[in-house]
Amino acid sequence: MADLQPKITVIEGVPVYDVRAFYHKFGRAKYISHLDLYRTIQRAFQRAKLPIWYTQGFNPHIYLTFALPIALGYEGINESFDFRLTTDIPLNEAAKRLNDAMPEGIVIRAIQPPVHKANDIERADYELTMSCKALPMEQLAEKLNEFLAQDSIETEKRTKKGPKMVDLKPMIFAKRVFCGDMVKLKVTLPAGTQVNINPTLLTDAFAKWAAIDLDYHNICRLKVLCADGTEFI
Repeated sequence: MADLQPKITVIEGVPVYDVRAFYHKFGRAKYISHLDLYRTIQRAFQRAKLPIWYTQGFNPHIYLTFALPIALGYEGINESFDFRLTTDIPLNEAAKRLNDAMPEGIVIRAIQPPVHKANDIERADYELTMSCKALPMEQLAEKLNEFLAQDSIETEKRTKKGPKMVDLKPMIFAKRVFCGDMVKLKVTLPAGTQVNINPTLLTDAFAKWAAIDLDYHNICRLKVLCADGTEFI
């Protein structure tokens, strides 16, 4: 992570320090829902005894926001959340204290002042590890490559207004299939406040096209990206 100067916000005449924590969520922790993760981090703040800023008003609470919440059951390599400190303490010390208070499967990788805004996010890199009882791995990989090579990939996507047919092909910014003990698909898809494509929408469409059942062994979000392909920091 970059070595950046603290970003100071003055609220009601009091300076507070905006910071962004980057964390790895894995193992059993990937089954913690977003709401429970929110509560988990709030409790970790309290155990770590960090000088956390609370919102003002009738019901003060810890200021804590997530730029792009991760889906239940997904691992995340470099996820992030924002909070505020009332004291300019060393950020490596804050990271250590917060790590000591975190449950198994959540590791703070770094804390730094934020650079990008949440609405700068437009893409994300994913890695999906799959198998199929009906097909050998090499054949599964061949079929997946054949599916991805189509001129269009139409499937039904659930929206707030109901089901809608979408073509996923122009939304795939990058893709690569690996074959070993399992088949791995690395893919870059739209993510963020405007358009968000769950990677399993693509692989479920593949399973329907190939008339097979996929076993998902792991789904991991590797990176969150801005429109120009640079990593969200």
